[in-house]
Amino acid sequence: MPTHHYITTEPPVTTFQLGKSGTAELRALFPASPCYDGTYSEANLKTIYEALEFPALLNDAGHYFGTVERHYQSSPNLVDVVVGGGGLPGTPYSPNPASPDASLAPSSIPAPAVAPTRGGGGAFFGDGLASPTTSAARIGRQRIGNLIFGRSTPVT
Repeated sequence: MPTHHYITTEPPVTTFQLGKSGTAELRALFPASPCYDGTYSEANLKTIYEALEFPALLNDAGHYFGTVERHYQSSPNLVDVVVGGGGLPGTPYSPNPASPDASLAPSSIPAPAVAPTRGGGGAFFGDGLASPTTSAARIGRQRIGNLIFGRSTPVT
């Protein structure tokens, strides 16, 4: 979980002088601005974002993505992935490298000649090969306020 904080709009108190604005003058010029009435203070934003609850299933009515599961409820368990020929993946971690016959039908793809093995992961943090069912539960417990303002204890 992130532990850093983003900058919020809590303007420092300044005094008007040549080449510099003053907080009192800016408040007088922009009385309805949420920057000056405390709406966007860190404490207020944290309260607002931690209270946000989004539906687990988002539906954009087919405009771009259709239905998206925010918490990845139906993520596969890689132990249960069926592998082999006929258009199935070669391993739970990779596609089948075999080619179909002249008919180009996916059902004609043979089973991979090598035993399914787990790859070495990626170049970034973690091995990148955790089963999605393991990660989905942790991701589903995250809240936007924690991502913006950090958290002292990680979500487990």
